Amino acid sequence: MSRPLVIVGDVVTMDPERPRAEAIAVVDGLVTAVGSVAEARAAVPAGTAGIRVAGTVIPGFVDSHVHLLWAGRRASRVSLTGATSIKDIQERIRGYARAHPGDGWIEADDNLDPWDLAEGRLPSAADLEAAAPGRGVLLDRRGHDALVSTTALTRAGITATTPDPPGGRIERDARGDATGLLVEHPAVALVRAVIPAPGRAEHLRWIEAGQAELLAHGITTAMDPAVGVAELAAYADAARAGALRLRVTAMPLGSEHVSFADLDLAATACGLERADPDRLRRGPTKLFLDGGGSLGTALLSTPWPGRPGYHGNQTLSRDVVLAHCRDAARAGRGAGVHAVGDAAIALVLDVLAEVNAETPIAGPGFHLIHAYLGPDAAAMRQARELGVRVSAHPALQWDFGLGLIDRLGEARAAAANPLRAWLDAGVEVGGGSDGPGPPIAPLHGMWQARTRRVRGRDAPLGPEQAVTAAEALALFTTGAAAITGGPGTGRLRAGDPADFAVLDGDPLAADPDALLTIRVTATVVGGTLTGTAAPDGVPAGATTTDTGATGAAEADTATAGTTTTGTATVDTAAGGRARGVPSWPFDLDFEDGER
Repeated sequence: MSRPLVIVGDVVTMDPERPRAEAIAVVDGLVTAVGSVAEARAAVPAGTAGIRVAGTVIPGFVDSHVHLLWAGRRASRVSLTGATSIKDIQERIRGYARAHPGDGWIEADDNLDPWDLAEGRLPSAADLEAAAPGRGVLLDRRGHDALVSTTALTRAGITATTPDPPGGRIERDARGDATGLLVEHPAVALVRAVIPAPGRAEHLRWIEAGQAELLAHGITTAMDPAVGVAELAAYADAARAGALRLRVTAMPLGSEHVSFADLDLAATACGLERADPDRLRRGPTKLFLDGGGSLGTALLSTPWPGRPGYHGNQTLSRDVVLAHCRDAARAGRGAGVHAVGDAAIALVLDVLAEVNAETPIAGPGFHLIHAYLGPDAAAMRQARELGVRVSAHPALQWDFGLGLIDRLGEARAAAANPLRAWLDAGVEVGGGSDGPGPPIAPLHGMWQARTRRVRGRDAPLGPEQAVTAAEALALFTTGAAAITGGPGTGRLRAGDPADFAVLDGDPLAADPDALLTIRVTATVVGGTLTGTAAPDGVPAGATTTDTGATGAAEADTATAGTTTTGTATVDTAAGGRARGVPSWPFDLDFEDGER
């Protein structure tokens, strides 16, 4: 366990019985007292050192929906951040191909929309082929769709006669030939099937890189959704090796072809829940029901504007969603269902009402993921009555708000991500980033939730859906903790894990724009300092920056509180758990032995 200590400073506890304190005591990785300095000193052994911190101490941030593994893998992919044209994308792919010769696959995370590019359209298969002739190229669009090259289509055997897979679509031109756009997971899977799967060592590198980024933002607990079977095993290996420096809730990915029983077998086979229960737990099953608002594929009750008869994409049938949710409820677990459009939200709630009639679902982790496009008052009321939570992601609204306006008009876009309405309806909401892609920093998410600002626009979009400062902090502490589960509650109280972050400003300050300049100066998990701010760190609320055309450099590292990871040692007092051990960037408040 970590050494006992006393932290002295301005402490925000998120405990309504004692919202502010001047000190916290930590023994064996747990908070033993919160209150005055005298109360904290009385709750630790004699000789315990005290550390006076500058700024504000808050419970560690919790992200209820962040793709930790995907964040870690970005360094091995082409960086398209900031690309402004198809020509720019092509040059970056060419640069990567030169740096990585051969016939191996080239991949990138593509969060671009047509309006981001000078040509006003997305690159075609021919465009990508011209950038890397004879190489398979796949640009992953927000974890849903993909843009692929001609060679990729050929390797996958996709021709004009290839039928659309159930739940997916191969976009075709007037002649019936594939354009290179594959809509939703079943269609993307046709190409994924011929790409060599990453090995265990690669997964472990992604986990290390991903958690370093999250710790830099003060995140101490993360729920990683859509974790495949091989990735579950990698997480278990990392936990057994003592390599998890934050707490992870892994959501196994279910589908039409992967049942709840299959996920049970996989989790048992890799020893997921026995590996290190303090740092790794199995979360609710993740299911993808529909597409995305920015992609024009969310499942709506009315047709998408300009597309007569098209209501969006339904990836899974109702029967599949029902089977997964029924089995999860019977096993005392839950399910998080990706449901963006109002029709998808209604379908999930209808399924959960049916399941609830057989097995009560309140409590074990059932929640709506995103739920941002058009939920009505009846849906919100039903969610409250069923005890279904919502994992909401302000950074998404910031990222593609202009795109929603383009697709749906100002009024419907302004009503998207209705945090105020969900909270007023009595639904418990947990914050997340859905990163990488949208900014991962919780401080940025809090800022967007308070201001309703979106990328590329000065005026707020739907300011009536803004939340208060206290509500914004609750999104990324207590609200998210209720969804992720685990030992923490998102509060600092006696008996809770000593997970906290130190900020150089007060996140409850009246001016929400201050959130963009506040820095994370220290991150503590289980009483162990896991990261401190780099001397040249930039504000935690800063957005990502491009690091080069090849993607070989680290992506999105311009963040506050960059975690020190180069000095990892083994803390023998923690039973051999490997940890990064940076030095506290603050002064001692009282020396060892002083009481």
